[in-house]
This record gives sequence, C-alpha cells and structure tokens, in this order.
Amino acid sequence: MSLTEAGCRGRRERLMETVEKEFGTNFVVISNPRHIFYLTGYFSSQLTLGGWGNNHLVLDGDRSTLVIHNFFGPEPTTVFVDEFASWKWYDGATDAGTMMFPDGVKQLNKHLKTGQRIGVEIGWFPLGAAVGIEETIDITPTILRMRRHKDADELMLIREAIAAVEAGHRAAREVIKPGLTELAVYNAVYNAIVEQAGHAVLPLGDFAGHKRKEGEASSSMASRHVLQAGELMILDIYPIVNGYRADFTATVSTDGHLTEQQKALESALHEAQARGEEKLKPGTPAREVYQAVRDGMPDFAEFFTHHAGHGLGLGHPEAPFFVPGSDEIVLAGDVVTLEPGAYGEGFAARIEHNYLITEDGYERLTNQKTSFA
Repeated sequence: MSLTEAGCRGRRERLMETVEKEFGTNFVVISNPRHIFYLTGYFSSQLTLGGWGNNHLVLDGDRSTLVIHNFFGPEPTTVFVDEFASWKWYDGATDAGTMMFPDGVKQLNKHLKTGQRIGVEIGWFPLGAAVGIEETIDITPTILRMRRHKDADELMLIREAIAAVEAGHRAAREVIKPGLTELAVYNAVYNAIVEQAGHAVLPLGDFAGHKRKEGEASSSMASRHVLQAGELMILDIYPIVNGYRADFTATVSTDGHLTEQQKALESALHEAQARGEEKLKPGTPAREVYQAVRDGMPDFAEFFTHHAGHGLGLGHPEAPFFVPGSDEIVLAGDVVTLEPGAYGEGFAARIEHNYLITEDGYERLTNQKTSFA
C-alpha cells in the first residue's frame, strides 16, 4: 500500500497555507526524501537505485513538480504530483560524466524563481541552488509540526509496519534457544517481516544478548554471539516498511527459565509501562510521561539510562521525546512509544509498545507479548 492522493494533496495544501500565512511566500522547495514521500507518495527506498540521488519537490502555489533523475523509472500511479520533470543522469548506454548530485542542482535551478523569497529545508536544500533569490526561509519546523498529527493514510501504513514487526517477533520466539547465534535470530526475524510485508524492507533493530561486553547489550546490531542458557535477548525491531516505522521491543529468555532477579526486572518494566500509559493523553507534558515511567520501577531506576519513549512515523525517534528535559506536550494524533529498560551488572532488558494518542487518551497499536518467557 501507499499514501493516498487525497492525503498527499491535503498535506500540500495545509503546508502552503501555513507557509504563506507565516512567511508571506507561496513558493517552496522540499528536498528531504521523507518529506517528498509525505507530500507526494514517492518513496525513495535505498534498496533501489532510484532511492539514491538528488530529487526535489517544487511547490509553486497550488502546482507541484517533482524534479527527479531517470532511475526513478516510469511514472508510477502511486505518486501524486501535477508534473514530473525527469532528467537523464545515466542510461547504461552513454557516459553520465558527472555525479547525479551536482547535476540535480542544475536541473532544480531550471524550476526556481529568482528575486523572491522561497521556503526550503535547511540542511537539505543544496548549495548552488537558487542563485539570485531574495531570501531562503527554513520551513522545517512547520513541516515537523504538521507531521505530529498522523493522517488516515499514514496510520494505515504504520499499522502495516506494525503487522510486519509483530510477525518478526513471533518468529523470534519460535527460534530462540541456547546455542543459536544472534545472527540466526535476526535472519528468522527478517524473513518473517518480509513475508508479512510482501516486499523487501530496510531491516533495522537491536538484537542483543546480555552476556556480551559491558555496555553493548542495550543497543546493538546482531553478531555471531552464541546465546547461552539463562540469557535474556533484547529484540528492538524497527524496520522501514513502505516509508513508515513501527518500533516494538521485547526481551526473551533463551530457555524459558527466569531467575528471581529476572522476574523482578520483568515485573518492574511492566509496572513502569503501565504508569506511563496513565499519562498518555493530550496535554500531558512529555517530561511527566518520562517521570511516570521512571517512578514505576524504583528498584531499577538507577539502571534506566535512556528516554522513556518517543514519537514514531516517517522517522525514529521523533517528537515528542519522553525525556526529563523536554518542553513538549503530548498531542492528539501523535503516534508514540513507551520503552522502559534497565541495564546493570549481569542483566539487561527492555520492553516497548506503540500508541496512537486520541482525543481523550490512547489506543495501543501493538499487541505482541512482552513477557520474558
């Protein structure tokens, strides 16, 4: 599935209305691939050659033009713009002669207006573009504010990503056992995610047994580490599926037997998550969500060394950030996570669920097990 035409056009209209009201311009250039997808439906997956390059979306009033190199391929039905300005970078028959990035800037300049103010994304708008313009205005904060409220087509893709991640977690629980490597678990998870999604995805996640070197177990790629009896393995899985993320974490016993310390840790993490859920409603300061999670596991609070959760969508992590120093407020339409964890001498564990913030509370979007055994 993809974003819908109504969703993409609606987001462009809201963006342009806001930019014109706040900054007095109706000319915008979008260069961040995530935001091009958000506004057009064009997902530039880095698993394809079309996903590498210098592509731009030019918004001139109510007209949209996607400036893109020829590895983009034929005009797809899932991209919703008024015009495609496709230019030849390399066709396999003639010498391209240049990198696609500087040539892409030349192509972009053909579509820009000199002598006026334009909205851009600082950090993405390329050097060398728009020579002669009056002023560039950073509209990144405007887009990020828009992205907090997930539209119906975005939620559809997030739910698809969640289904894929849950399939990966089910596969992990089926194969985990002493003597298996973390890489073997990872491969089983990836296969299940791809089968559920129905296409290749960019696999991201932490796959860490706790008996590795100190400090590695809270966040790490899969390795050749051989799982041991009595060990806990953290599975924090967050692939990019159709441009959007799910982010679900479980900690799984390799042999189904828990020590008293592991039982206490499991209970503490679930209590911390429940305390955080009590705060998930519009208007709650993000720092209060963090504090509720931390207060829910007093015996392990000193070992809780990261955020208590974060926003989720096109990126990961993104606003709101559940940290003690945040000034953000939870908003209706946010998709967020809660992820209490604790890491100390001889133990490491984390759990996580995903939630949609509703007008009066939340809907939990993930439903897989978070019990250790």
